[in-house]
Amino acid sequence: MSTVPRYDKIPTYLNPEQRHALTQIPSDLSDRDIARHYTFTEKERKLINRRRRASNRLGFAVQLALLKFPGRTFMEVKDVPRPVLTAIAEQVGVPASAFASYGERENTLYEHLDELRRECGFRSCGWREYLLVAKSLLADAMESDRPLPLIETALERLRTKGILAPTMIHIERLVWIVLKIAERRLLRTLTQSLTLEQQIRLDSLLYADTSIRGATRLSWLRQAPGVTSPKSIKQLVERLLYLRDLSLPVLPITLHQNRVLQLARKCSKYQAQPLLNFSRDRRHALLVAYLFELSQDLTDQALDQFDKLLGELLRKGERRQEKHLRMNSRNMNSHLTIFTKATEAFLKARTQGNDPVQALLDAVPEVQLQATVDSAKQFLRPEDLDSLDLIGSRYAPMRQSLLSLYQALDFQPFRRSEPSLQALEYVSNLAKLRRRVTAKEQRVGKVKMKAPLGHLTKRWRKHALDGKKITPTYYEAAAFEALKGQVRSGDVAVSGSRRYRSFENYLLPPVHFEQLTEKQQTRLDVSSDAEAYLAAKQQEIAQKLTALQESIGKVEGSLILDEKGQLHLPQLEKAVPEEVERLKKRVYALLPHLPLADVLLEVDNWTGFLRHFTHLTSADAPIGTQKLELVAALMGMGMNLGLEKMAESCPYTYRQLSWSIDWHIREETLLAALANLDNFVLSAPLSRSWGDGTTSSSDGMRMHVGVKAANAEYNAKYFGAGRGTNMYIHAADIWVPFGKPQIIGTNEEALYVIDALCHHESDLHIREHYTDTGGSTEQVFALASLLGFRFAPRISDALSKKLYLLDEVGAYGPLNTLLFDQANKKLITQQWDEIRRVASSIRHGTVSASLLMRKLAAYPRQNQVARALTELGKLERTAFLLEYFRDAALRRRILYVSWNQGYSSKSSALLATLK
Repeated sequence: MSTVPRYDKIPTYLNPEQRHALTQIPSDLSDRDIARHYTFTEKERKLINRRRRASNRLGFAVQLALLKFPGRTFMEVKDVPRPVLTAIAEQVGVPASAFASYGERENTLYEHLDELRRECGFRSCGWREYLLVAKSLLADAMESDRPLPLIETALERLRTKGILAPTMIHIERLVWIVLKIAERRLLRTLTQSLTLEQQIRLDSLLYADTSIRGATRLSWLRQAPGVTSPKSIKQLVERLLYLRDLSLPVLPITLHQNRVLQLARKCSKYQAQPLLNFSRDRRHALLVAYLFELSQDLTDQALDQFDKLLGELLRKGERRQEKHLRMNSRNMNSHLTIFTKATEAFLKARTQGNDPVQALLDAVPEVQLQATVDSAKQFLRPEDLDSLDLIGSRYAPMRQSLLSLYQALDFQPFRRSEPSLQALEYVSNLAKLRRRVTAKEQRVGKVKMKAPLGHLTKRWRKHALDGKKITPTYYEAAAFEALKGQVRSGDVAVSGSRRYRSFENYLLPPVHFEQLTEKQQTRLDVSSDAEAYLAAKQQEIAQKLTALQESIGKVEGSLILDEKGQLHLPQLEKAVPEEVERLKKRVYALLPHLPLADVLLEVDNWTGFLRHFTHLTSADAPIGTQKLELVAALMGMGMNLGLEKMAESCPYTYRQLSWSIDWHIREETLLAALANLDNFVLSAPLSRSWGDGTTSSSDGMRMHVGVKAANAEYNAKYFGAGRGTNMYIHAADIWVPFGKPQIIGTNEEALYVIDALCHHESDLHIREHYTDTGGSTEQVFALASLLGFRFAPRISDALSKKLYLLDEVGAYGPLNTLLFDQANKKLITQQWDEIRRVASSIRHGTVSASLLMRKLAAYPRQNQVARALTELGKLERTAFLLEYFRDAALRRRILYVSWNQGYSSKSSALLATLK
């Protein structure tokens, strides 16, 4: 049977614009890129100078340059940009105008091309070259199935090896073949270790099950967890246990995480019947990848609900106490009045030498006093107003769910013995015998067992212990609360979790990092020498201190000194004239009010952004009415209308809209469309009026949530008595959002600052990033510096912040009134390699910055890397503040771009809502 692929079935991956960009010289090459691609060596110049005529020398040089980049012959490249031609002509010593007469004799072009092949080693792309490039692409294809990066890599590798690139259709065919080979390898890797019994179990997921009302086990596993409750935790645990009973093999470590995620996302879109129509290997591979990711998601969801449920338990006690005090405030005030009256009479009598007891009873009769004391006892609360005694009845309904969660998950302590785990293991063992912990020592059968007490803090001990007796409710609740804190802090890892693994599992392996360091491929902006970095940083801080000292009262916008010798930071004056503000309103009034659907379609005509919403399986872009359905679905979800209401407002049915969402809208297509829009705006001449795409800001956008959503939380400061969520968004200086919006907690902004800076698909080259105070921590300063970003937050009350040095503070005049301290140089030096490994892991995508920073922030006690990053961040923040105090233009820039964030983030809210 022939294995030659049918080319009529091979998709064309590139649109005309992409094909043109890959085969021609970009018109906007920077001077640095021109120098990198088109600078000739001494040997090449000698070869060029063999031509006698000026036009031939320049034409020969141009042919050589085009073979080097973009790796194509002179006959294929339609136009040589003027800056490139000028740079080549200057090296050859010939006026650029001579190029116009090159090639008057057509044979000259081909003779020069043949000579370049002989002399410079350029060769055509034959089957051997195809095979060479295909082998080199296979490793990349095993990481991602995106064709465009593979096509770009193929062209780069052909250029590097001096191979003349074939036509783009042949490159696309090559990439298609490589992707097919990679897909077969991936499927084989995922399924080769499956036993027959495991295959049968996987297939059983796709058939109706009478025990769950005729639904399939796959749809049962996919059910959303719902809001936090004991019932929801119980359902999550049931699914986790079911997945464990499948006994699927562990995924090979050779598989790239990105590929597993891609397969899992594809499987998540399929219902049972379409999966049954696939070949056995493909069906099983999709299910294995999906169930692996689903297991991690369910584990993290269960842990999140465990965390929230315990937090809610304690809050319920506090709310019950507040309600008790509020309802009885009138009686308590009445009792307090009587006690105050009696006490005043008692004290006055003692002062006057009279009988104090008689005076007290004269003021308040004994009967009334006794009745008041008896009544007050009913309202009395603990002296420290601890509300733990009020949670007993609230714990009972959630006990079984919490215990089943503990038994279902594999908790792995950082230390050999962890008191909370010892206590819960003891509780679990007794529960199997239908017993509870009721005493410090209990006889179980013929064995006398001692209850572990190490987890009981002073607060819990007074409720849990009564001599030798133990109150089981408080004993267990204390153990669960301790476990919650230890999981958060990293003292306890959870096997099978994505967010609660041990810290080391998130980082690049030490051996791999050493190899990257040797090859200088860490992709960090600092050297491997800690001493050199610290010396340079100390010198920078000293220079900025001197410059700031000299600028006080002399440089406009710098610090000023008042009559009392106190330093002040002058306020920024308004830079936008009133005339411009009035004109802005007039301009906005002139803009037409257009239907949003028309705007989206017009923008698609300009940019083609809808083509990125490809079909999940066929990879076809939407066309014709499919585009209109897609636009309607985007509007329905992005404006939070929902599909039912959108179907009532447009010509398309609910089924058509849901089909577009299920098969065309997913995270990777949304991000690709966003990157396309970003790149279009970046290349538009008007955007230069706002910025050049090298600065950005990020901020949280808080939104009330009117329904019981799993990711909504209570926060009285922002949402009152209701619930809400916080969307964290990055926006560039050209007023466009970039990267993936995140749904976060209201106090977690600093964790997410770095994520989008490192990993976005647009052509933005972010160099400087701004946030408000909420996004600013020492660790963000440190990581931003290590990764090559200048971090410039808007810090409230900046003059009250400490400035850190490595040496003693010198004499800096008025600046000595500021707060100074010393950073821990020894700790930074000791942990320098680990700090760099952490940053390099983020840059290479091994772990997200937000996840890693969450782990680091949670357990600074035992993690020296967290402490060292903080010390490093203190130095970076000091260097920034010294410039911030002196440079009014920097402060204005931070304020301006951060202000833009409020406008840019609204457009990104659409994408986050869809996600």
